[in-house]
Amino acid sequence: MAKQRDGFMEGCAANGIDKDLAGNIFDLVEKFAGYGFNKSHSAAYALVSYQTAWLKAHYPGPFMAAVMSTEMDNLDKVVPLIEECRNLRLTVTPPNVNVGGYKFTVDTDARVVYGLGAIRGVGEGPIGAIVEAREADGPFKDIFDFCRRIDPKRMNKRTLEALIRSGALDTIGPNRAVLFAAMEDALKAAAQNHANQNLGMLDMFGDAFATADEGDGDSNVYAEYINAREWTDRERLSGRKIPWGSTSRGTPSTSTSGS
Repeated sequence: MAKQRDGFMEGCAANGIDKDLAGNIFDLVEKFAGYGFNKSHSAAYALVSYQTAWLKAHYPGPFMAAVMSTEMDNLDKVVPLIEECRNLRLTVTPPNVNVGGYKFTVDTDARVVYGLGAIRGVGEGPIGAIVEAREADGPFKDIFDFCRRIDPKRMNKRTLEALIRSGALDTIGPNRAVLFAAMEDALKAAAQNHANQNLGMLDMFGDAFATADEGDGDSNVYAEYINAREWTDRERLSGRKIPWGSTSRGTPSTSTSGS
């Protein structure tokens, strides 16, 4: 770089640039050269660029899932990554407590499964409890079954509300308004059930919500809340904590392949 100074200064003088200004500019260039033009550094970047481009071209689903998992604490970065999935014609499934884990993953149909950890207000602890309960006893059937099977110490009202508003419980209830209306009772029933278990007690009336599935499903557990006023699009969007759209019935779109 020292050898280049004279030539640089002469060129600046020929173009009418002040000598002191030219000297300051070259000082900045010289400082950057201390790390900017390192050949080993450039070679390493070139290799990593080639490897990531190859992975993105040949394994786009796993690649995008991994990238979104590294950025899921910053939703401003997740949004353009979801858009990139659209460009790659990849389907990104909506948040779903019966499918998703903490990070973004890829299912057997090559779809990117939304990572529940990317929902604001839902930490790794509650998500771990959700996955453990699901793996132990299968998919959740309704909000009462969901709350009953998860330790209340790992799932509080605030977290459950975030899950409902994000649409992660859409598959186990009629709509978000009904789920929200049933939330308090589901949490209370779950707390009572866990308290009885810890004391070794059996409720004299039995565990109503544990056996609700044996009837005709949603019509039993949601009967008391089914007339809850359905949320407007504005209400759904105002409570949204993930970069996701909503339809008129409050169910996130599952396709990211184009329109």
